Amino acid sequence: MEVVEDPADRLPAMVMGEWSEKKHRLLRHYVDISHAARRGWVDPVEAARRNITGGPAGAAYIELFSGPGRLCLRDSGNFVDGSPLVAHAEAKRTRTAFTSMHLCDERPDFCSAVAARLRARGAHPTVYPMPAAEAAARVVEALNPHGLNFAFLDPFGFEELPFSVIETLGRFKRMDLLIYVSAMGLQKNLPKWIKSQECPLDAFAPGWRKAVYGRRGTDIVTRGLIFEHWLSLIRGIGFQDPSGKPPLIRGPNSQALYWLVLVAKHELATRFWETISRDENQGDIFS
Repeated sequence: MEVVEDPADRLPAMVMGEWSEKKHRLLRHYVDISHAARRGWVDPVEAARRNITGGPAGAAYIELFSGPGRLCLRDSGNFVDGSPLVAHAEAKRTRTAFTSMHLCDERPDFCSAVAARLRARGAHPTVYPMPAAEAAARVVEALNPHGLNFAFLDPFGFEELPFSVIETLGRFKRMDLLIYVSAMGLQKNLPKWIKSQECPLDAFAPGWRKAVYGRRGTDIVTRGLIFEHWLSLIRGIGFQDPSGKPPLIRGPNSQALYWLVLVAKHELATRFWETISRDENQGDIFS
């Protein structure tokens, strides 16, 4: 990971590819398209109109791999907002600002930087400088069980997102998860992971070896089986099936980088994501 100083505030920024802007555009679109639904959890008048018991219980935004909040795009050298600032800005623009933000990163300097940047924009985040699994357990203790929750899970690799994190967040009735799944990582590493006794997929999708045993064909087929097994685990803890194909983010040479997968407890969220995904570059998980 390459880190530079943002001259605007002299705080750290991660160097990333230009494709990060597309990821943030999709995130921004989801925060926008869901704002009318979110209003009932942040606006007392709207809560009363919808007969929401107990009034507005709040809308939380969660990131367990938040980074420092700013990025430096590798090719252009431009500095842009990272996902926590993108989500905050869009929710604020629609007048449905998140009532709480819970942000985690293993680097304490990144936690300090993203908190400072959000506070400068009027937000009041809680930060957790610790591994994602540990942070998830702390976050759920702080959430209102009657609130509306949206988590963006954007790890660098499979090993950083054990399925236990999704299980922890999945305890809540109203929880939408937008999850990064590395297409490049799966394609590149699967041949050696198949032959190994232990690998990052063991924690990401427990039981995947049994799911593919005796059914292996090409690597393309195996990748599909692993993905479907992972989705079955998610369904098993109360989430709905993703609606439609997840958007496939590609690099400058059209290489597959990753999918963004939306899973939710309510069908409205999956319909929102289907609308967003329809116009994006699509990639079959089996290819």
